[in-house]
Amino acid sequence: MAFKDIVNQKKAKEIIIGQLKSGRIPHAYLFLGPEGVGRRKTALELAKSLNCQKNAGSQSGYHEPCDHCLSCQKINSGMHPDVQTIDFAWQAQLENKEVEKQKTIKIDTIRALQHEVSLKPVEGKWKIFLIEPADKITIEAANCLLKTLEEPPSWTMIILLAKHKENLPVTIVSRAQIVFFSPLSEHEITKFLVSHNSLNEARALEIAKGAEGSLSWALARMNEKAISVDDIWPRVRKERLSTAELLSCSQQYAKNAAEFLDELLSQMRADFRAHPQCAGDAIEAVIASQKLLTRNVNPQMVLDVLFCQLNKQAGTR
Repeated sequence: MAFKDIVNQKKAKEIIIGQLKSGRIPHAYLFLGPEGVGRRKTALELAKSLNCQKNAGSQSGYHEPCDHCLSCQKINSGMHPDVQTIDFAWQAQLENKEVEKQKTIKIDTIRALQHEVSLKPVEGKWKIFLIEPADKITIEAANCLLKTLEEPPSWTMIILLAKHKENLPVTIVSRAQIVFFSPLSEHEITKFLVSHNSLNEARALEIAKGAEGSLSWALARMNEKAISVDDIWPRVRKERLSTAELLSCSQQYAKNAAEFLDELLSQMRADFRAHPQCAGDAIEAVIASQKLLTRNVNPQMVLDVLFCQLNKQAGTR
């Protein structure tokens, strides 16, 4: 992995690499943008650049991290002692509680971070801390963090990962170098899925359309056992789907629920003309679902209910 392997985000990479080349490196960054567009990968590439052992003695300016030295390998595997992610999982371990119960970044978590910040690096030149989601930090925790941002040790970098700066205090935002990350286009996601994961273009495009610019979302969907729109009605007409398949269908099509229902209804009506006994109740269920969408009911909830109805009717047609 290298900066060049991060999809798009040209402006973000230019800013960071430019600062690495100049040697004028801020002690705090705020990476703003949606989830799954490269914020975390960019933060880790920055951490590797700062601690890469191969480049440590170089006198010829900035070089991409080698990705092969022990430091780079440890960062890639999440095992480097000087690169830590302060997130809900880290906080849950600190509190000895379940991750699912974590809703905000709390003041005790930031106090624990401050202790880590005060300690010198164990192996590298820099200690790098990723705070995610930074826009879930409480006011008390933010005020506590402010002290560290105002007077950071020379070896420390803090990278805040957030969706919206409006949810962060102005005092925090003003002390960090803001770097914006944009959603990826359908074309960029499709191209990546085809070239890196051996998907055919039609399947890759189908996933990209539902991704809303998030490559991570697309990669997660790619690994699910997908059922295409063309296959759903023939399957449900003859047999019941498993719970896992029902959930996968709902998740897969929720982001384009209206288009999905239009396509499903077209298939059903074509089938109804040939076999009137087969699709009448199912057609009514889909039309009812379309009405719910116009009332702004949650799309995945609508599809969950629809698939359960279709599943109950399976085998009775």
